[in-house]
Amino acid sequence: MNSQPHRATQEQILQFMTTEHFTLQTARAATVAEANGRSTLYLGSVSSAVVALAFIGQVSGMSGPFFLFGIVLFPSLFFLGVVTFARVHQTGLEDMIHALEISRIRHYYVEVAPEAAPYFLHSTHDDVAGFFHDMGAAPSWFQYFLTTSGSVAVINSVIAGVFAGMLARFALEMPAYFGAGLGIAVFSASVIAHGRYQSIRSMKVVNRLQPLFPRSGPVVDRESARR
Repeated sequence: MNSQPHRATQEQILQFMTTEHFTLQTARAATVAEANGRSTLYLGSVSSAVVALAFIGQVSGMSGPFFLFGIVLFPSLFFLGVVTFARVHQTGLEDMIHALEISRIRHYYVEVAPEAAPYFLHSTHDDVAGFFHDMGAAPSWFQYFLTTSGSVAVINSVIAGVFAGMLARFALEMPAYFGAGLGIAVFSASVIAHGRYQSIRSMKVVNRLQPLFPRSGPVVDRESARR
């Protein structure tokens, strides 16, 4: 009996790669759909809560019931915002990993058929630089605010700032300008905290990845990568 493992032909390998490419594209679409669904649920909750708070303010004349409603409402919204931010950020990282794997598969296509390389506009490099190349963007601090998780973080920070200002104004009976200043400080601290979390989590994932075909540096062949 032949104990040698079956060696796949190049046609079979291409079929495997094509199937995996299609599966990854479907997985990327799923991450986008989940991120949109999560953020829509969060923004819808915030919108409904603000409308309800406005009605309570009109009915109560901005008195005790308004404060009690707000002190229950805003922490609940903030919690929903935190879990939405964390999950949306996870889906963003998942989408990046899928995109990098697609770039690695595309690099194999170019290895098999080098003459096809000029026809690929998307990157054939499986590193973060290649990922941003496909986005038509460059890594920067402002890119944080362009992500879905970054937008959720800003809105969540606004909720935290408003809640802090409300506590200072109604619970501690401090002047309005002091409450506004406290709200701005809490908002700024919350944006920084969200951004710090996003940066740390992203760097952990990026450092764990091992690109085989970076945009700069030596190219690692598949046989050495397997070893």
